[in-house]
Amino acid sequence: MRDDILPVEVTRSVQTFLTSVDELAPGLVTGFYLVGSVALGDFHPPGAGRGRLSTASDIDFVAVTDRRVEPGSQDMTAVAEAHSRTVARFPRPHFDGVVFTRADLAAGPEACPDVPFAQESRFTPAGRSGVNPVTFCELAWHGITVRGPQPADTDVWADPKALRAYTVDNLRTYWQPWLQQKKRPSPLSLAIGLTEWFPVWAVLGVSRLHHVLATGTMTSKRGAGQYAQRVFGPAWERIIAESLWLRTRGAEGRSSYRNPFARRRDTLAFLDTAIDAALALPAEDSP
Repeated sequence: MRDDILPVEVTRSVQTFLTSVDELAPGLVTGFYLVGSVALGDFHPPGAGRGRLSTASDIDFVAVTDRRVEPGSQDMTAVAEAHSRTVARFPRPHFDGVVFTRADLAAGPEACPDVPFAQESRFTPAGRSGVNPVTFCELAWHGITVRGPQPADTDVWADPKALRAYTVDNLRTYWQPWLQQKKRPSPLSLAIGLTEWFPVWAVLGVSRLHHVLATGTMTSKRGAGQYAQRVFGPAWERIIAESLWLRTRGAEGRSSYRNPFARRRDTLAFLDTAIDAALALPAEDSP
């Protein structure tokens, strides 16, 4: 893919990583793909807030090797060093991703062992972050090729039923407990609930999951907001528009909240409704 098609922030980080890893371990990385907000056309490098409570986009990648990158190996040292050089030169956006073998791509997340990954720009030699149906389906259906064959021309696992099951589980094991925790009037919950990050993460995040369960397809946070505007009633238009406005830095939606406590209240109320509505959606193969 031509570099001038990608945002400059993406191009510089990807080029730095690939140049470094090719120097340190020639021929190791045979494929490199962009997923996440870049692939879904919703990349916003500047964002409101700071640190973990920033609305800014990350650069999400899948690096592919022909052989397993084992902990303690020279290959692992090369990948870790290439990642370190990249984030040292360009600390933001976060440069996050996973390192799969070609065999991993074909086998899918259940058969995949622990792999090297980076989250919030922190590199870990082996773990499960990113080893899930979301990463695989996003790569298969939306991945942008920087190096290697197109996803459509290679064997990449993608199972819509597994994606649906993973989404339902995510709603039940992450979002429902998260919502109950954020409802508590503790100082930390209140502080988080008053940030601009809160409605972006919550309203658009759960709307994305509703979209997956309703349509069987994937969308971005911005796409989820547009979808939520069509699907949910007028009672939720204000908080959805606010979330879109915050996500796109004013390019879409509308900001109408002067009181962050009211915004937090409406965010929590929307989550109650949207989570229940998503879990009530029938499976695609239901009569």
